[in-house]
Amino acid sequence: MNRQQAWLRGASARPITLMIGVALACATAVAGAQTVKPVSVWSGVYTAAQNQRGEELHADVCSMCHGPRLNGASQAEMPPSPAIAGATFLRKWTGRNVAALFVIVRHTMPPDSPGTLTDQQSLDAIAHMLAISGMPAGDRELPLDPNALANIVIEPRPK
Repeated sequence: MNRQQAWLRGASARPITLMIGVALACATAVAGAQTVKPVSVWSGVYTAAQNQRGEELHADVCSMCHGPRLNGASQAEMPPSPAIAGATFLRKWTGRNVAALFVIVRHTMPPDSPGTLTDQQSLDAIAHMLAISGMPAGDRELPLDPNALANIVIEPRPK
């Protein structure tokens, strides 16, 4: 395990740690972009099995805040939360990479117990977000490698 992976596994959800994590993810993306062609989220970057695990996690942990369809809280009794799939998600995340999304999910979710999701659960949740957003499954799971995640770019549906 390299230093960055160890850091991602052991970091707490403190704001400064989150900012450092996002900065590392962005720096990794810039460095990776110079040597490896970025991969689009529309090219099948997760598997159906990974989405299924993410769907189960969402039902157990995430739906209370993000709603059953990942479109944010729309009911008065639900705490306010953003949409984490679909057009709203794409508008917010277009041009960013999956590593940055991973850092946020891993270290700030769920809000009542941040940092309690495992790396794999965080990736499974992201796979489900991508699936609900209409992005196709492929034959490889989202990897635990931060450098590989930094190379996966979130972008609008190709025309």
